Amino acid sequence: MSSLQGIFCLLFGTLTWGLLWYPYRLLDENGISGVHASLYSFIGALILASFFYQLKNLGSFYKKEFWIYACIGGITNIAYVLAVISGEIVRVMLLFFLSPIWTIPMSFYLLKEKIFKKNIFAAMLALLGALIILWHEDLFRQPLNLSDTYAIIAGIGFAMTNVMARFYKHLSVQEKSYAIWSGVVLMAITVLFFFQLDFTPSYSLTPSLLLIGLISLTLVITTLVVQHGLTLVPAVKASPIFLFEIIVAGISAYFLANEVINLKDLLGGVLIVTGILISTRQD
Repeated sequence: MSSLQGIFCLLFGTLTWGLLWYPYRLLDENGISGVHASLYSFIGALILASFFYQLKNLGSFYKKEFWIYACIGGITNIAYVLAVISGEIVRVMLLFFLSPIWTIPMSFYLLKEKIFKKNIFAAMLALLGALIILWHEDLFRQPLNLSDTYAIIAGIGFAMTNVMARFYKHLSVQEKSYAIWSGVVLMAITVLFFFQLDFTPSYSLTPSLLLIGLISLTLVITTLVVQHGLTLVPAVKASPIFLFEIIVAGISAYFLANEVINLKDLLGGVLIVTGILISTRQD
């Protein structure tokens, strides 16, 4: 029963993450950029968490590891938001879900985990899938478009976040949650400052406050539910469940944004998903 409860918790997480792209697009259409939307929604998440999920040890904010984890998580989330705003949703999701492949070398060097032949095969299969998705005649002569670049950066960041979560075992789940929320706020402010952008969007924020609040609430609830689910479901079984997010994203993109997946993306996606499933199988 507990395992079934855990699966439902993880499915809830994939459902919300697979739909979260839409409110960010609505905010972008209202003149609130992905960086501004990330800044405000994660500030909201921190405020809500301070009431319902209070950090037990404020000394966490003085730990170097906390802020390293925060910066990685911040870059990952902002890159993901920028990708889903500017790119085709399913394509972005597939490139993002290359993350288990990037996990392999990171786990080897940081966690000293053994690499099996199946991992190498899975990585080659997934990278072939990515090559098919990205392929065009000038692929190696022109830079990737922005949405693809953001999606790949987000996937690499997500892989690094997962590896660092195991590397920093002394940080509690609660500390890691606060680190990611704080990291998004920090990195958003850094981006705005570095590019000399205003800290307020060019359009009025007032009409979008409710939507930002709903995103903030969703971020907190989803974090808590998924964390609970991960305590009930073994990691090997949990990884494939998250692939359901691609299906949710694909269906929602069709109905909400009139996006249809093409044959090239479908073929590449099958190879990526197959590679992920192989890499997450128990030895």
